[in-house]
Amino acid sequence: MIARCVSAVIAAAIAAGAGQQAAYLFEIDAVVTDDAGKPVAGLQQTDFEVKDDGKRVELKTFDAVAETRERLVSRSIVLLLDDSGVGSGNTLAIQSIARTFVARMAAPDEFSVVRMNNRRDEAFGDRLEALLRISEYRSDTLPFFGRETLENALQVFAKVSRTLEPIEHRRKALVCIGVGDVCGIQEPTNRTSLIWRFWLDAAGAMSRANASLYSLEPLGASGRTRLTGVSIADATGGEVFLNTTELNRPIDIVRRDTGNYYLLGYWPTAATRPLHSVEVRVNRRGLHVRARRVRGESS
Repeated sequence: MIARCVSAVIAAAIAAGAGQQAAYLFEIDAVVTDDAGKPVAGLQQTDFEVKDDGKRVELKTFDAVAETRERLVSRSIVLLLDDSGVGSGNTLAIQSIARTFVARMAAPDEFSVVRMNNRRDEAFGDRLEALLRISEYRSDTLPFFGRETLENALQVFAKVSRTLEPIEHRRKALVCIGVGDVCGIQEPTNRTSLIWRFWLDAAGAMSRANASLYSLEPLGASGRTRLTGVSIADATGGEVFLNTTELNRPIDIVRRDTGNYYLLGYWPTAATRPLHSVEVRVNRRGLHVRARRVRGESS
């Protein structure tokens, strides 16, 4: 695999010099499940079709990650605790959900907890640090300030993703526990919107880090809007869970997605746009694929 990547880098550098390709290999992770939601193993490179900005690309690298009893997968999961969107009275609910996630972490996993309005929290630490941050969490650290709160959330998504980016060839999960309008921020329809550049930066940073966002809203949290468009969770290949009462399903899905997936590498066409569309398909009936929908330029 390493030799193939080195050869591909040399070839791409020559092509990029001719103005034909970008000078970096883009790797996208894809989760494939059957109708029952179970991960599908054993697929080959020829089973996948990837389009970048609507044009089919040739896959240059391919790898399958599948957890078994004999081979445990090291996961990268960061819990992001919304401490302004949910309002007062939800501290215990958020703490309970976060502790349940931590209890499900296994020995090889890398995980951390970040309170979204605590500038000292970083996306690293051990189990004791994670539990300490959960115990010190308060749901109403700051009031909801509208656009300012959303901008802060997007900045946190981008910052955490950049921290995880050096961990290569691995799908990472950012699990935002809070209201949907903070954890599942919608893509602005107006490109002149003040929030657009923050959304763009977060989506791009998450694509470069192979990080997907999962939005988990507890039942009874003080949500202000209902999700109707493309959320940042949708764009990055994650999932949105609204009015959650039963935690096993979302936790199982996050662990499934970070323990069973395919890594597809290709050379994207060079372009000046900061964000590009990506589409991944599996050429087999009865299978479902979930992958990010956007790609950010290498920075």
